[in-house]
Order: sequence, then structure tokens, then C-alpha cells
Amino acid sequence: MATTREEIRQAIHDLLNDVIEQGFHHLVNHPQQSIELNEIISEATQELNYQLLKVDSHDFPEDSEAIYEHYQNISRDTQRSSLQLLSRLQKVREVANPRLRRA
Repeated sequence: MATTREEIRQAIHDLLNDVIEQGFHHLVNHPQQSIELNEIISEATQELNYQLLKVDSHDFPEDSEAIYEHYQNISRDTQRSSLQLLSRLQKVREVANPRLRRA
């Protein structure tokens, strides 16, 4: 769990840039799905920017319990958003390659 400003910023970048990178990779190989993929990439980029803004949008003293909870909330929200976007990306992949569907 990220406990400092730098750690939470890095975690946000790691989670959402992974979605963006996977989306671009799939887009290169499946341009026919560009509408859905561009939407996912755009939402991931917006979420990345939003969460990074939230990191510094507080009046909590450093090294306080409140700042720790603030970072935990951001981390949880970012993880949830990342998983939702990755789930959508997986569904797009399944359309391109039905063999990826789970039985």
C-alpha cells in the first residue's frame, strides 16, 4: 500500500498506464475495434489525470493519519477503475479472438 506522495503517484501511473499500454497494443493489432479501444484509452487517461490531481487536493498535514487514509482511498479508487477498464478491454479482446472466452 502506498504511504507517501511519490509512492501513490507511482502506483497510479503503473496501474493506469498498464491499461493505456494494453489498449494501444491491441489497437495496433486490431484497428477495426478503434472506437471501443479509443474510448477505453481516453477513459484511462482521464482517470490517470483525475487521480493524480486528487493526490495533492487536500489540506491534511504530512505524516498524519488523515493523509494516509486519503492515499488509501485514492489507491482503492485507482485499483477499482483499473480493473473495470481492464475488464472492458478483455471483452473487446474476446470479440477479436473468441478463443479467449472462458468456458
